[in-house]
Amino acid sequence: MRVHRLPAPSSFPVAVPRGPGAVLVLVLAALLLLAHLAVPPPAAAQGHDGPDGQGARELTAVDVDTWLDGLVPALLDAERLPGATVAVVSGGEIVTLRGFGAADRPRLAPEAAPVDPEHHLFRIGSVSKLVTATAVMQQVERGALDLDADVREHLDFPLELPLGTVTLRHLLSHTAGFEERVDHLITPDAEKVRDLRTELAEDPPQQIFTPGTTPAYSNYGLALAGYVVQQVTGVPFADYVRREVLDPLGMTSSTAEQPLPPALADRLAGGFPAPDAEPAPFEHISVPPAGSVSSTARDMAAFLNLHLGHGPDGVLGPEPLAAMHAPALPPESLGGLGAAEQMTLGFRGHEMQGQRALSHGGDTYLFHSELAIFPEADTGLFVSVNGNGARALSTVVLRQQLVEQFARRYVAPPERAAPESPPGATDRAAAVAGHYRSERRAESTAWNLAGAFAITTVTARPDGTIRVGSFAAPSTTMREVEPWLWRETGGTATLAARADEDGVRDVALVAYRTEGRVSAWHGLFVPHLLLLAALLVLVVTLVAWPVNRLRRRRRWGPPDAGDRSRRVRRLACAAPVAVLAGLVLLTASVQADLSLVRPLTRLGQALLLLGVLGVVPAVWHLAGTIRRRAGAVAVAGAALLTLSLAWVAGWAVAFRVLWPDISI
Repeated sequence: MRVHRLPAPSSFPVAVPRGPGAVLVLVLAALLLLAHLAVPPPAAAQGHDGPDGQGARELTAVDVDTWLDGLVPALLDAERLPGATVAVVSGGEIVTLRGFGAADRPRLAPEAAPVDPEHHLFRIGSVSKLVTATAVMQQVERGALDLDADVREHLDFPLELPLGTVTLRHLLSHTAGFEERVDHLITPDAEKVRDLRTELAEDPPQQIFTPGTTPAYSNYGLALAGYVVQQVTGVPFADYVRREVLDPLGMTSSTAEQPLPPALADRLAGGFPAPDAEPAPFEHISVPPAGSVSSTARDMAAFLNLHLGHGPDGVLGPEPLAAMHAPALPPESLGGLGAAEQMTLGFRGHEMQGQRALSHGGDTYLFHSELAIFPEADTGLFVSVNGNGARALSTVVLRQQLVEQFARRYVAPPERAAPESPPGATDRAAAVAGHYRSERRAESTAWNLAGAFAITTVTARPDGTIRVGSFAAPSTTMREVEPWLWRETGGTATLAARADEDGVRDVALVAYRTEGRVSAWHGLFVPHLLLLAALLVLVVTLVAWPVNRLRRRRRWGPPDAGDRSRRVRRLACAAPVAVLAGLVLLTASVQADLSLVRPLTRLGQALLLLGVLGVVPAVWHLAGTIRRRAGAVAVAGAALLTLSLAWVAGWAVAFRVLWPDISI
C-alpha cells in the first residue's frame, strides 16, 4: 500500500452539504487536503526499474513517450478524467511535451479537441506559489528585500502579530503561524474578488503559532509575500510576474491575470467538475499570488529548467536559486519535525526513491497540477489535469503515480536494503501512538469546527512498527529508520515526531503541515457522535410531542389554559425547533465557493443560541415531571431532552459555533 498525499492546494473541490447535521462538515470537504489520503496504486501505474533492476533508465524522448502513452491514458480511463498535459525536461532541454484526453468537451465526446501541450492553458493552482517565491527571491537578489526582516516594513496596513515577528522566510516556508481562512478563496463570481490589498488587510487570519516553529500551510502567507513584491516594486503583482518572470523565460502563453487577457482566453482548457459534465465557468482566485497563474506545458518546461539551473541570465542567479532550494529554517527551529521533509523557500523538500526531490502541487476546484524536480538528476516534470474524476482521489492517483513512477524509472539508483530499526523502537512507537489534528485550521472563528475532522491516527504495533491513517483513508505501515523518524515500508511516506519531557507534542507527515496531538476523546470524534445522538433525540421529541398532546386531548380533554407546567413544556419542546433550524441555516449560509451569506449565518447562530438556552425550561420541565411523579417514560423523555440540549450547548461553545467572528 502506498500513501498518496494531496499536495497543498489553493483549495479543493467541494460539494457543500445541506441538512441539520451537515454543519459538522461545512468546511471539511474544502480541507480534505488536511487528511492523509491512502489509495492502492492501480495496475496501470506500475513503473519499471532499469535493466535487471540496475537503477534508472536512460531518459530519452522515445522511452518517455512510450512510458507516458502506456501510463497516462490508462489512468485517465480508470479514473474517468477528461485530459492531462505533461512536460518532461532534463539537462536544460525539453525531453517531451504531451497532451492526453480532451480539452474542451467531455472526454468521450466525438467533437472534443485533444489536449495540445503547446496551445492549451491549464490553471496551475498553488504551483503559482513557486512563481511568487521566485519573484520574492528576485527582489532579495536585487537588494530590495531581506528574507529575515519584519514584513510589516513593506505593508501599508496594520497587521497584528502577537506571537512574534513574521519574515519572508516564514511566509515562503508556511511557518508564519497564521490560522486557515478559505472564504471565497476560489469563486466563479468576479464581483467577489477585490483588490489584493483589501483581501489581505480586511479581517486577516490570526497568528496562532510562534513564527518559525510550526508548519501550517497558508494561502494568506504566500499572498502576503506577493503583496510585498508589489509594494517594493510599485508594479501590480500580475504585471510584475509577466514582466520579470514569465516573459524573460519565454513563457508568453502564461499569465497571472484574472480573467485571462483576450489573446489567451480562447486557449484555456475547459475545467470539468465531474465526468461527462460540461465545462464550468472560469475560476477566480481571491488572493492571486497564492494560485492565479494559467500556463501551458511548454511554458512550465521553461520554469522547470529555470529551477534546475538552466534559466536565462537575469531571472534568478545561482546563489538565490540555491537558497530557494535549501531548507528554509535551521533544524533546531522545528525540532524533530524537519528530520524527513522540510519546506524550502517555496518548495516541499523531500526524498523520493532515494533522491532529493523538490515539488509543489496545486488545486483549484477544476484543475489539479503537480511540479517536481530532481536536482541531482537534473530532471523534472510537470503534469496538470483539467477536471475531476469518478472519485475524490482520482487526480491524486494520476499525479502521484506519474511522479513516483517517473522517479522509479528515470531517477532512482539501485534499491537499498531497508535499514534496521534503532534500539528503543518499540518504546518510541508506543510514545508516538495517538490521535493528531492538522494544524492547518481555523482557531479564532466560528469555523474552528472544521479542523476537528482532520484527524490522523497513529497505532503502535508489537514489532515496533506503526500504522498511520485517517478516518477518510486506509492506513499504512511505517518502520523507524532513526530515532523519531519513520518511513513507509516499501514506499516514500515519512512521519517525524517532535518530543519533549512531556512526550510527543506533534508529528509531521509533509513539510508544509504539522499534526498536533489531541485526546482520544476528540480523535475518535466522540463529541460529534454524541451530537448526532442528541440531534436524533431532538427530532424524536419534535415528532413525539404533538402525538402525545393529541392523545392526552382525546383522553382528558383540553388542558387548563393556566397550567404553568404546560407553558414550560412548550418552551422546552420549542428548543429543538430552534436548534435544528439554526443548524440548517448555518449550513445553507455556506456557498459553493465557501463564502458566506452572512445574514443567514447570523440568523442561524441566533436560532441556535435560542435553542440551547432552551435547556433552562427543559430542566424546569424535568423537575416538574419528577415532582408530579409522572410515568417512567415521561421522566426519561424529559431527561433525554434536557441532556441533549445541554450537549448541543456544550458542543456549540467548545467548537465556537456561536463565536462572534464568523470568518470562514
